[in-house]
Amino acid sequence: MTHTLHRQGTTESLEKDYVVFTMPSSGLNSQGSKPKLEKVFEILKRYNPVNIGDSKGGSRFSLGSDEAVREILVENELVHAVYRSREHVIKVLQDLKDEDLGLSVTVSGLMENIHECCHKVGLTPHTIVMSLGVWGRTDLLAEEKIQKVATMCGHGLVSYNLVRELAAQVKDGRLTARKAGEMLAKPCICGIFNPERAAELIEELDS
Repeated sequence: MTHTLHRQGTTESLEKDYVVFTMPSSGLNSQGSKPKLEKVFEILKRYNPVNIGDSKGGSRFSLGSDEAVREILVENELVHAVYRSREHVIKVLQDLKDEDLGLSVTVSGLMENIHECCHKVGLTPHTIVMSLGVWGRTDLLAEEKIQKVATMCGHGLVSYNLVRELAAQVKDGRLTARKAGEMLAKPCICGIFNPERAAELIEELDS
């Protein structure tokens, strides 16, 4: 299971949204895994991620820089990165395959596109996990356009009201959509929030 699973949106929008994360296996190869995670960080950083972070320590937006993320990488944790293109994901997977660090690698995105990325580097997915949607009192959820933004934080730390407030500021000309996307990325400390996609979705809210 992964907290990157429930992103919502159109095919066109989701084709520019990929999350790659790696982690050791607790009790199996987690002890002393920090050097491996640092190597993963170097690989992820190499291909222009729009966000990157440690699962508990923070992201480039909450901590202020990628170097700050590198400094707080801790044992037994995850390294996340978000990309806008399949080409970058393919290069990341190729480098991770070549390094063969013995860590678990999860890639989230449109299934057809992820299969293509794996095929390009000669990998076969070990496990496939699909979201079956949201069940229950869905009438209590925010409108669909808001959910498209908020669900990019898998732990629900980006509030609906924050999305609405920043969208209103963009509409009034008090804030750029790009800045709004970066501000929305701050509460998502894992680093799986896509600020560039958020900016695009905020502009749709403005329309």
